[in-house]
Amino acid sequence: MTCTEAEKMVVPYIEDKLSLSELEEFMEHIETCENCREELEIYYMVDVGLKNLDEDNGTYDIAGDLKRKLTESRRVLKSLLMFRITRYAVRTLMAMSLIVTVLLQLRIWHQAGFLFF
Repeated sequence: MTCTEAEKMVVPYIEDKLSLSELEEFMEHIETCENCREELEIYYMVDVGLKNLDEDNGTYDIAGDLKRKLTESRRVLKSLLMFRITRYAVRTLMAMSLIVTVLLQLRIWHQAGFLFF
């Protein structure tokens, strides 16, 4: 992902409008590119700061809010990775089970005299 693409995703990220694949690409870029990370911090402070002033809710730990949002995004991506690994493992086990079942059935048919090889 280029910096230009990442900058276009900053506002959708703040508004939680990125798909999981976009979030994954965005987080990878943000964690490696200091300039885009700073851009995210600036946009986040302006956006959340203005919303906090409008709502007058008194929470002014904007940097902490961003850190929590980034941590939550990492948690979501880690959960997605675990889901993908689990799905791959289950599919592999299903394929292996099917192969074993077919081989056992062929053996039964061979012993019963239905197969002549």
